[in-house]
Amino acid sequence: MVRKSTSKKKEKEVKGLTKFGLFMYKITVRSGLFVAHRKWLFYLLSYTWGLLETIAGWVILGFVSIFMRKKIEEKGKFFTAHYIIFGNNWGGLECGSNFLVSGNMPKNYTLHTKCHEFGHTCQAAVWGPFVLIFFYIPSVIRYWHQHFRDKKKLPNVPYDACYYELSASMIGEEFLSEKEGKDYHYYNEEFKRNPDYGKVIHND
Repeated sequence: MVRKSTSKKKEKEVKGLTKFGLFMYKITVRSGLFVAHRKWLFYLLSYTWGLLETIAGWVILGFVSIFMRKKIEEKGKFFTAHYIIFGNNWGGLECGSNFLVSGNMPKNYTLHTKCHEFGHTCQAAVWGPFVLIFFYIPSVIRYWHQHFRDKKKLPNVPYDACYYELSASMIGEEFLSEKEGKDYHYYNEEFKRNPDYGKVIHND
């Protein structure tokens, strides 16, 4: 189920989706939240249907843990996904049941990125080998396209204005809201107002 308070923030992006994009968005959010609420199913799908992505994710986390350990700020678990925070303000990357998040970002950006990348892990569990075609490749292309436009100081559409990014954000934000008992945007605004806000965001 999608909360009205959170989904309202995404209305503009949802309205801008194509028919195919809207179909993919709806089915991915529903199935992604269904999987997120069932740990056993998340792990079952991640280590069977989505095994290749999950293995790649562990290899990436292992590489960062060994060869970039001096740049690591934080390691942990965000619900069912393992993550590492490292580096300097570069964004986030998900692969299988794991993800990476950039260090040196404001807390509200870190929270959003964690939720977004967690949403991608649920996409991977749901779509298995097809996640590469329908989510990973389009997402990488979009990331670098917007990155180069930013460097040239050209305008960009909202990052979530496509089904593969919007559904990831929605899954993560909705799941956090349901598990924490308050809307995701409550925590986001608290972090904006007070960078030292002490609320510990849920780790399973």
